[in-house]
Amino acid sequence: MSSVFQRQDMYDTVVVDREQDVVLTTGQLYVLQVRREVDRSFKPVIPFAPHLFGSGKTRFVKSYLELVKSMGERALIGPENISDCEKDRRRSFLDKLHEAVLLYVDLTELKPTNPIEEKRNLEWAVHYLLFKSACLKSGQGEPDPDECFKVFKLRTDVLIKKIREVLNMRTDQFLLVAFDEVGVLDESYGDFDFETTQDEKVFPYNDFVGIIHGLCKEDNVFFFVVGKSEGLNIHNNAISVSRVELTFIPLSPLEKHSIIEHLEKSSSFMFTGCPKVSQILCHQHFSTNELAELLLELTGGVPGLLVKAINYLLHCKLSQDHLLLSKEGFWMIMNDSIATNYCVDPLLPRLSSLSKTRQRLLKMLTLLALYHIRFELDELVHLSSTFDVFLFDLVTDMCFYRRLIVDENHQELYEVLIPKLLIGYIEQNVRNDRLEWLLLQTLKSQPVEFFYESKCRVFEGLVATMFYLHFCYHPTDSLMFSILGQLSSVWKEMNVKFSSESTAYYMKSIHYTRSTSEVERDTFDINDWKKIVEEMLEFEKIYIPFEPTSHSPDILFKLHGRTSEQNLIVGIACKGRWSLNGIRWNEIVDEACKFLQPVHDQVVTVHPTLHCLLIIMSTKLSTSVATDLNHSSHCYSFGDRVAGVFTIPLNCELIILSESDVENFIGKDILSSLRSAFKSTDNPHSRSIGISTVQEMVLSLSKNI
Repeated sequence: MSSVFQRQDMYDTVVVDREQDVVLTTGQLYVLQVRREVDRSFKPVIPFAPHLFGSGKTRFVKSYLELVKSMGERALIGPENISDCEKDRRRSFLDKLHEAVLLYVDLTELKPTNPIEEKRNLEWAVHYLLFKSACLKSGQGEPDPDECFKVFKLRTDVLIKKIREVLNMRTDQFLLVAFDEVGVLDESYGDFDFETTQDEKVFPYNDFVGIIHGLCKEDNVFFFVVGKSEGLNIHNNAISVSRVELTFIPLSPLEKHSIIEHLEKSSSFMFTGCPKVSQILCHQHFSTNELAELLLELTGGVPGLLVKAINYLLHCKLSQDHLLLSKEGFWMIMNDSIATNYCVDPLLPRLSSLSKTRQRLLKMLTLLALYHIRFELDELVHLSSTFDVFLFDLVTDMCFYRRLIVDENHQELYEVLIPKLLIGYIEQNVRNDRLEWLLLQTLKSQPVEFFYESKCRVFEGLVATMFYLHFCYHPTDSLMFSILGQLSSVWKEMNVKFSSESTAYYMKSIHYTRSTSEVERDTFDINDWKKIVEEMLEFEKIYIPFEPTSHSPDILFKLHGRTSEQNLIVGIACKGRWSLNGIRWNEIVDEACKFLQPVHDQVVTVHPTLHCLLIIMSTKLSTSVATDLNHSSHCYSFGDRVAGVFTIPLNCELIILSESDVENFIGKDILSSLRSAFKSTDNPHSRSIGISTVQEMVLSLSKNI
């Protein structure tokens, strides 16, 4: 990396949007204090953040006391109904917390330490590192290990007393110890003598958490543990073996409003007058809101990646004072390999060395991220008949991130987040895996404001991917294409072979909107079909409108005629019907009215070589529809009446696929699992869908390459 990027901090960062994390952490510290006062055989409570680089864990623990002070009583006293006595007790705890001292301990400094007889003793190494960190914090030199051992003799009361003396603390003053980089214990097997189980296995984290358990018995001492690790595995072992309750600090990625706050509150000391970052990078024609959206799309809101991206932009501005950012300029700068290498540097070794097992799981995780499928904390992934791994831990192991979602029932669920900054590096490891490439490219093209929030979005995403794979790899032997060719003479004349690999693209939705001269619309108007067909839809590309409520089909694409000048615009209405009620005739007519009629009136009438086809692909048809169609797929052509109320316009066709043809296209087992998952909720988590179903989707899609 160029030497100009050795300076990593171009501005003073302000921590934002961590109120919920502060409330959770403060509540756990309070619980520890209460338990300690009530019962000396208590189970300690320790806030735990086992997250990947960039999650903001180090910055959070270092800023925790400052954040507590800024929140005031809200850090511990919320809207819940508690007695006045309890409120007074909590206020007293907060008062003491405001006077607390934070001791930051970097576990990368943990190593075997003299004296000889205790050289491989982990407890002694932790005790010494604690005291050494206190000495360095107070400005003293590094203490002598032999002298320390003579004084401490592994006695926690003596250790804490000496730390208080060094830090000039009262005995009743709170001491908060933050252990960072706990993941180094994964690499310490040869350094220390760990406890061994009956089957000759060692668990370094159990030993470490057991040491903290002993330290928690001392009055007015509290602990945080943060760092990349197998968090859920450690959490479960700590409960069963070490009798310690580890409570996860979510530290979810930031949303757009928080990024705006960060840009508007953070200042850069590299510019005259220490202006706000938003003042440096934004201007009259490029707002803070626009910059926040672009940063969110690039980094996924991951704090560490966000800060690095801002640092790089500030460096560019410092070296090119005349630089005026724009959307195009932002992507030109941030897509440069120097910029991306700088932003993801800590993750590069891991990203560039994906094992075959991890590559095999990559498609599953990409599907989870692409469809925003949620999972529970204890969700398991079966790697083999004898080995399972927690999905929570697998996400970290794969160098991805988690987003905490609290649903309407106050249940905590998680989503997989793959920041776009990482996609290019992942692609380098899967160059020969065309399905993974397609999924990653689709994820990369997904707009920041787009989320699969309705039950049909998973279904339509699956249909779009299947169609794309058939176009690219199996146009001649595709059963679905054969059915469409038998039903539609126009489809039969189309070139259904894509000449190059592409991806699914997301387009603005079509709604009833009012145009304005000053502000660009977020959606197309229903009278914009001529513009959509001529300017938006390109040949050999598949498009999905942003929103499921769009006044258009769920999937759109345009095909060339094979031998003539005829072209075909195709819309697919994906109707996921997961309960007993299938799609009715009035719904089919509505789909035809909102697509075939306006496209005919606005486009086909002025382009006589253009034809329009609407495909109804529903998982279940109503009894009347299925009976009228004789349980077979059917095509309505020019002049045909649909349900006696809609007449097919000139050069237009409507195809209604039978349930059996849809089932054969998607897969019976997959549809059965989706039907089971979606029957009770519009946005199921992966346990409803089933991890096995997600893996089935991967296998089904893979067969089409």
